[in-house]
Amino acid sequence: MRCERLYINDHLNRNISLESLSVLVGLSSYHFARQFRQSTGLAPHQYLIKCRIDKARELLKNTNMSIAQITLAVGYDSQSHFTSLFKRMVGVSPRKFRSQT
Repeated sequence: MRCERLYINDHLNRNISLESLSVLVGLSSYHFARQFRQSTGLAPHQYLIKCRIDKARELLKNTNMSIAQITLAVGYDSQSHFTSLFKRMVGVSPRKFRSQT
């Protein structure tokens, strides 16, 4: 499952589907999802969200990119969707997170 995790981290700004990941390793979607969860403790979609939010946190701390630019850089088309996911996972909005760091 290391290969898939690297692929996810290298392609956060793209649309990554369960099907594309399962094709990458030559498994059915069902078996891939099952093995991925056993390996990481998270479903592939949950892992993808976690990686995107982690990358966003890094960008908010270490760059002057706008929140809109970060939204796109981590693979979201909608800033409001990104902001609500970020707030749910981190506990504060991206703007507040940036001001606290």
